Amino acid sequence: MGESMAHTSRVSMWILAVFSQILCPGVIMSLLYAFGPSFFVSVPWRLALLLSWGAYTSLLYLIQFHAVLFLPRAPVAVVERFMSIGLWGVNVSVISVMAGAVFAFKVHDRRVLAGCTAVVATFIVAVVAFWVWLARTYGGAGDTSLTTSSSESESTAGRQYPCGVARVPI
Repeated sequence: MGESMAHTSRVSMWILAVFSQILCPGVIMSLLYAFGPSFFVSVPWRLALLLSWGAYTSLLYLIQFHAVLFLPRAPVAVVERFMSIGLWGVNVSVISVMAGAVFAFKVHDRRVLAGCTAVVATFIVAVVAFWVWLARTYGGAGDTSLTTSSSESESTAGRQYPCGVARVPI
């Protein structure tokens, strides 16, 4: 990511990151205003579906800008593919069609709405799992001397931890 963003200033990347996190809740709030409070009060799962959809979209942009700002060793193709699949493949093709149909037909069945919300929550869990993998793979080892004490480092000298991450003392 570092080389592909070399021509862009860090300040403008931060502005885009903050703006995207403001824009996602803004769109959700405009939908809340457009449908009116009675639409969501009559069937509470509609609100949960709308808020989880907004959380998914916001999380996509958060991960993208985390990779841009803090994971310079992450390949550009990985982040671009993540955004194209996450935004266009899942968000637009699946979630927006599903939520649009639910809102357009004014579905009242709570089981359907709970199932749709569970689908969005599943996508959120998958995106968070990908984010953890991305951060562990391309985040860099850094200095682990602050996370382990000398007695713990002597007792764990021969152990291998997954992804090369040392265990944080509790």
